[in-house]
Amino acid sequence: MRGGSILITLAVSLLLFSGCEPKPQPIELGSDQCAYCRMMITEQEFGTQILNKQGRAFKFDSVECMAAYDITEDGENFHSKWVPDFLNRENWVNAEEAVYLHSETLRSPMGLYLTAYADRESAEQMQAEYGGDILDYESVKVLVSGEWLDNSENQVHHQNH
Repeated sequence: MRGGSILITLAVSLLLFSGCEPKPQPIELGSDQCAYCRMMITEQEFGTQILNKQGRAFKFDSVECMAAYDITEDGENFHSKWVPDFLNRENWVNAEEAVYLHSETLRSPMGLYLTAYADRESAEQMQAEYGGDILDYESVKVLVSGEWLDNSENQVHHQNH
C-alpha cells in the first residue's frame, strides 16, 4: 500500500505543478489599460500581454507597445509574451514564435502597422493582399526601437498617453 500512496502523492504533485504554468489572461476590452502607454485596450486583434513568472499579466493595446515595454523593462522576471493571431483572435500565440506583418495598409492602434499571425503562411497570405514586410519578433523590436525609442519626439508622445 505504501507504493500506492507514493504514486498518488506523485500524481497529485504533477497535477498541481502542471496547473501553475502562467497562461494568457482574458483582456477586458474597454476596461484594461495598456501597461506601456496607458491607453484603453479596445481592439481584441491587437491586445497583447507579457506574463511574469508569478503569472501576472501586463497587458498592451498593440504589438508595438508590448515590444517597447519588452525593450525598456528588465525582462528577468518575464515568463512569456503573447499576441493574438490576427486571423483567429481567440488564439494566443507565443510572441517569439509568431510571424508579423508590417503593412501600412493594416493600421494598428499605435501607428506602426503591425499585425501578428500564428504561422508564416497566414502572414504571407495577408502580405499578398495588403503588401508590407514579414518580420520575426526580434525584427519587430528593432523596428520599435528605431521608430519610437530612438526618436525622442515619439518617445515623449508615447510616454504621455
